[in-house]
Amino acid sequence: MQRESVRQPFFSVQVLPSMHRSLSPSISILIRNSPIWKSLTLVALFVAMMSWTGCNRQDLSFSGPIELAERDSIVTLLEAVSQDAMRSAFENLDNYSYRRYLRTEQFDIEDFLLAFTEHIVDAGFADTIRTTSVARADSGGAFEFGFFNRFVSENVDDPDPVDLVPFLIEDEPSFLNPKNIDKYSFRMAGDTLMWDRSALIIEVRAKPDLADGLNIRRVRHYIDTSTNELVAMHLERIDLGLLFREESTFYVHVLPVPSGEMLPYNTRFQTMIRTPFKGSYRIRTVSTYTDYQRQRGG
Repeated sequence: MQRESVRQPFFSVQVLPSMHRSLSPSISILIRNSPIWKSLTLVALFVAMMSWTGCNRQDLSFSGPIELAERDSIVTLLEAVSQDAMRSAFENLDNYSYRRYLRTEQFDIEDFLLAFTEHIVDAGFADTIRTTSVARADSGGAFEFGFFNRFVSENVDDPDPVDLVPFLIEDEPSFLNPKNIDKYSFRMAGDTLMWDRSALIIEVRAKPDLADGLNIRRVRHYIDTSTNELVAMHLERIDLGLLFREESTFYVHVLPVPSGEMLPYNTRFQTMIRTPFKGSYRIRTVSTYTDYQRQRGG
């Protein structure tokens, strides 16, 4: 099978083209000693520097009064959104039986599937004790995590739910911090249907020219317009270590059940790890929860 390479170098070097042209020694001395040439040279260097700067550096983002007013209104809306349903969704699982579909995959830098595991897990109760049974399991290939094997591989076959909400929701979001807020753009991104409910989408994105040093690069909030509750959230972040770069994406979508509580419906986690000594690889995990039946707590 032929694979299309999408390799991106871990280290990127930008080479500035030389602006010098070779001249004979005599002409060079004559030109250097000419007062007119010296003036023209200064002008030419200034123009060249300004042209190079304009072509190779993005303009800094400035917020005008209208943009600031729009941003402030969106920030006010975000601060008023209820996060309780999202925060409590995984805690509510303790009272329910359910079925969970789980798939974990590893891809190489060329996006070729190296390995996968797939499970269907039934979670229930025996008296008051939580029980789980694997209804179906499949796998292929071999996971290779290199240096990160001790951190990741133990979780590949773990059928227990992982609460991603703490990775999505901060008590004090960095993009709302007064020191950082001007480095992000805020916009209303339309609406969509989440089940049978209309959800407003608010997007927060790091400004390209000001993003250096910012871990959170993009966030999408999905807000139930009838209850003002956060019902789904997507977050992208970049973390830099001494010997690696990690690009991660998190997504959680919760759904209402007849009891009125919110429970997890779909979660997705993806990370791309780039290292100078091992190359790059991508891990993706997807979970879907169905067949909820309340067993405890009323």
